[in-house]
Formats: sequence, C-alpha cells, structure tokens
Amino acid sequence: MRWAGWRRTARGRAVPLAALGLGVLVAAAGCSNAVPGTPVATEIAAPTSAASAVQSLDDLGEAGLLRFQGTLTSASDDPVQFDLKAASGGEISGALNVNGKAASVLVLERGTYLKAAADFWSTLSGVGNAESKGTAVADRWVKVPGGLIGMELADVFTPESMSQFLVVDTDKAEEADQPLTDRRPTDLAGTKAFRVPLVNGAVYLAEAAPHGVLKIELDSAGQSATTTVKKLTTTVTDVTAEVAKFYQDVTTEAGALTAPVDVLNTVQESGHTFEGCGAASCSIVVSFTNSTKAAVRVSVRGNWQGDSAPLGACEVLAGPVAPGQPGSATCTLSSQEWVQFFARANSVPGNHPYSVEWSTVVLADAPDLTKVTALSKAAPADAKARLTDGSHFVFSIGYAGKKVWKYGVTGKHWADRADRQLAVCMGVTGSVCRVDLVTATSDAGSAYGLLKQLVDAYRSADGACPVGQWAGCAR
Repeated sequence: MRWAGWRRTARGRAVPLAALGLGVLVAAAGCSNAVPGTPVATEIAAPTSAASAVQSLDDLGEAGLLRFQGTLTSASDDPVQFDLKAASGGEISGALNVNGKAASVLVLERGTYLKAAADFWSTLSGVGNAESKGTAVADRWVKVPGGLIGMELADVFTPESMSQFLVVDTDKAEEADQPLTDRRPTDLAGTKAFRVPLVNGAVYLAEAAPHGVLKIELDSAGQSATTTVKKLTTTVTDVTAEVAKFYQDVTTEAGALTAPVDVLNTVQESGHTFEGCGAASCSIVVSFTNSTKAAVRVSVRGNWQGDSAPLGACEVLAGPVAPGQPGSATCTLSSQEWVQFFARANSVPGNHPYSVEWSTVVLADAPDLTKVTALSKAAPADAKARLTDGSHFVFSIGYAGKKVWKYGVTGKHWADRADRQLAVCMGVTGSVCRVDLVTATSDAGSAYGLLKQLVDAYRSADGACPVGQWAGCAR
C-alpha cells in the first residue's frame, strides 16, 4: 500500500510529504512538548489544468481497447481515413480508406494485413507492377510492411503508443495553473470539452470528470521517417469493456490468414499449358522460376469461363521453391459448371471456347495465432489470488477509508504510474489517497477481464463508476 500526504509551502503550493503521519518533536527532560496555538484546517487545492490533462492522458494509456475514427496523411503523402479498434497488446482491427479506396485491416504480432479490391492495390504507392498485381491480390489478405503504406499502425494507435505522443505543453496552455473546471469549455460537435495544447498538437478533454480524451490532433506521429504520419485528427472512444469480444472477433477473422500474400516479392512465370481436360475436370499447369533470394511458397489461382459464362475457380499452392530454382503448379477445375459445359460442348454443334485467367503470387508466412487465441479465451484474473508477478498489474487508487477513486491496468512499472496519480486523486477528493495492488496476471485478457468485473461491481453497488474511472466505464 502506498500513501500520499500533503503540506503547504509559503507560496501555497501543495507538495508531497515523505510519508503518512505526523512528525514528532522530541523534547528535553522536564520540558513541555505542547505546541501553543489552535490547529487550522487547510483546504486542499483542486488539481491544475495541466495536472488534470496529464491524468487524462495516463487514463488513455491504461485503456485495454480504444476506437479511433479520423483522418491522417501517410508518410507517402496518401490521404487516409480510418476506423480502428486498437488493443493494449498491439492487436488492431478495422478499416482504412487510402486515396478513396477501402481496405479491411488486421494487425497481429506486429504484422499488418490488408484485404481490398483490385483498385486499392493498383493505386497504392510503392507496389511494383501495381495494375496487374492489383488483380492478382484482389480480395485476398496481404501482408504489408509499414513502409509500403507509409504508416506502422501499431506504432501509433495502441493506447500506450498514442499516449506517448501526447505531451502537455504548459508554455502554450492558458491558465495551466488553474483548475480545469475554472476554464471556459469549447464546443466539440455538440459536446462541451476543454482544449489543451500539446507539444505536437492538441487534445480535447470531456467537461465532465474524469475528463476523458474525446479528440486528438497531432502534427505527426510515428517511430521512423518512412512510417511517420502527419496531420492526424481522430476522435477517441474507450471500449475497454468490450475487450473480450474484440479478441474473440479478431481470432475468428484471423482464421482466414492461413496463406497471406507477400505483395513485395514475385516469381518469374516461364510458361503454361492445359492438361487433362475431360468430362470431369480441366487443369492449367503454370511454370515459374523463383527469382527471389529466399525459398518461397507460391499460390496459383484461376477463374474459368466457357461459352462466355463463368465456370468456377481453382487454386493450388506449390513449394517451397528454393532461390533460383524452377517450379510449377497445377490448378484444376472440377466444378459442376465445367461438367455441364463439357457435356454441352460435345453434344451441341459449333465452337465452345473456354479460357482461364490466372494469377501467380508469392505467399508470406501465416501469423502465429497462439497469443490472440489464448486472449479470446482468457478468464478474468482472480482478485483474491493477489499475485505480485506477471506482465499486467491491476491496481486501485483509493481514498477516505475504503472508497475507490479508480482502477487501472498497466505493465511492470505499475507502482510508478499509480503513484504519480495520487496528487490528482487527492486534489479531486480532498482526501489522502493510497495505491493498492489488486493482483498481477500473465496476459491482457485476464487483466482487463478483472478490471471490468471490478468496475461493474462498483457500479452495481454505488450506482456509478468510481469517480476517477475512465477506462472500462461506459458513459
């Protein structure tokens, strides 16, 4: 348990005491230790605007799941719209619109996967032979490096990553030393909010306590020149309470990532032939050479037509094929439409042309779904266990005996993060505040599952969330 007490300086600023308790004056024998005068209660000042803003940014960084909706300009100067849900563990799901072209997005284990129509790929900066490759990868999951799309989503949109770009600029902030609630709010799409300048933009905080982040404007955000986005504007919604369903949905969606396309590498085709075309089936054999510097797996997918009508599709995987070595893949169509076409061609006089349009693409390794699958099945951590080792720490900040000001989840430096929030707790509640570790756990799913239980139990008993609760408290 950690405590925070306060004393006044001559100038009236509150500063923390080293520990809870009164100092004892030791007097010499025979002398009185009585102190003359009448004790006077000192009012605890409300937190400053700057302190409240920093607290709101800490709350954002502790969220288990955030929804971001807005616009940015990629490092490739492409205009981007986005609607993303980003979890604390780095998993992201949602949609992008780049140059007016839509794509679904998944981020798992630091890998970014997109699925989009052909026109998305044909207009994307950085894709070689984009027009033909767009058709080849249309409506397939494609693994893309951040440099290709000019942004590394996990470096920007995960809660902790985003919070690190949000640094309050006290030099620019008007009335930074005054309480936030003394300031005049601005209108934000019909909602009252406080605008707080940042070193790199601005953040809008809700007028109502605990002043959660509503909107972020950043001049830039990213970790490298090739993936630093610009002019980022986004609304923010805390959806930590939905983190269990999020992981379940992501696990289901990620099940389709068994053979994602590697959009950067290609093989060199060297020829093709039809083979074995008869009453039951027809095949196309595609020959190629692996011109890359690594062994690759290759996918051949074909769309067939006969008498100008669709006959179905075939797909086959080949490899791995060693660097510089030739390979081939046989893609066979055995649909009912082919059977009917072949029978008609042999019974109805005249020409009956058939054709196949195929694509040959290199495949990337499928992502390891072990972690996200485990998260989708994670049970809430047991508060009664009170473990002290793990990767995620659930803590509470309390005041006035057994009252809870907020619950939080963070990493191994949980104590430092919680301790720095005690000052705001005391300023808001007017009471001495303390930190307690609830328990530790080995994964985010269990930690945020327990957070939800704790917040829901508090709301059920008290009729509202803890006074300082933002993450996990739907309002």
